[in-house]
Amino acid sequence: MTLHAWQVIGTLAWLIAGTPLLAQVEPSTPPNRSFDIQVVSSAYRLGSGDRINITVLNVPEFSGPRVVLPDGTISLPIVGTLRVEGLTTAQLEERLGELYRPYVKNLSISAIVEAPRPVNVSVLGEVNRPGPYTLSSQITGGGMQMDTPVGLGTGSGISTGPGSRGLTVSQALRLAGGITEVADIENIMLVRPLPDGQKVRRRVNLWALFQDADTTQDLPLLDGDALLIPRAQSNKPGYDVALVNNSSLAPSTVEVKVLGEVKRPGLANVAPNAPFSDAIVAAGGATNYADWKRSQLIRLNPDGSVSRWEIAAILEQGRDPEKNPPLRRGDLVIVPRSLGGDVVSTLNDAGGTLNLIGNLIFLVRNLTRF
Repeated sequence: MTLHAWQVIGTLAWLIAGTPLLAQVEPSTPPNRSFDIQVVSSAYRLGSGDRINITVLNVPEFSGPRVVLPDGTISLPIVGTLRVEGLTTAQLEERLGELYRPYVKNLSISAIVEAPRPVNVSVLGEVNRPGPYTLSSQITGGGMQMDTPVGLGTGSGISTGPGSRGLTVSQALRLAGGITEVADIENIMLVRPLPDGQKVRRRVNLWALFQDADTTQDLPLLDGDALLIPRAQSNKPGYDVALVNNSSLAPSTVEVKVLGEVKRPGLANVAPNAPFSDAIVAAGGATNYADWKRSQLIRLNPDGSVSRWEIAAILEQGRDPEKNPPLRRGDLVIVPRSLGGDVVSTLNDAGGTLNLIGNLIFLVRNLTRF
């Protein structure tokens, strides 16, 4: 055998022997924990309250449903107590295989979440009802569905848990009453806790849904996630506030208060960014005593200051933002009484008083006759 042949054989032997060692080498640079959220923890992880169905093929004694206890453990035959909190079902199957392999030949194990625990998420910032939300799960004929949370209308159609895409960012915004008029959906922050106690953060750009139909930005949420919706900068380049506020992410109506010379004073519901005149229409329109040319719009700003505008409530002005500004939730609309209306009202009041006096005199005269 030639020297060249021995060199080839030696090189092949070195490669074969070195392959396992190369496979065990881990990257020296840790992954970017700010942007690996889907890779690290997008799979459903077990927690307290999950109901799991474990099947060990041909061994019914080891099979059956198990509920994850508040301490994150389940009880198993022979094995005893096993901590499963934070594991995926695939990791649980692998762990069960290690534990049962000494007792079972040709081992085949499957673990399925039959009923996921309630999902707790927090939605904070520029939404109409910020705070924590809990959605409880139930088993239906079509799979796992989420019960409608308190305060949300029926028919939400939200599903979660393994086997479904789950509650998404956009659905969570709707659960929280929709975004406010100044929300920045281009820079939503998703904060997710990991099993090791650390947290990862991911920027979510739902504006890409409207620009590029990028549905990958509408990430599924897991138990413990938090969404932070910031305030949009004024005159943000390329960001169409009107388009966002007319989308499904915004509430269908906002509540304003209308006082003064309107037929139905009090709270009124109008569409988001509806023109000022819509509030007067929603309150039944102005009365005959109204001075609609001196109507006022009063707004409490987030910084505590108060803005006030005097506006002529003319329906024909359309949606001109200068003459008919868009409304926001919590706005106060006041329609004052005109000078002529004051005079007419005073005369009516005076006439009513004179009529009352005349009726009393008439009654006294009639009584004296008896």
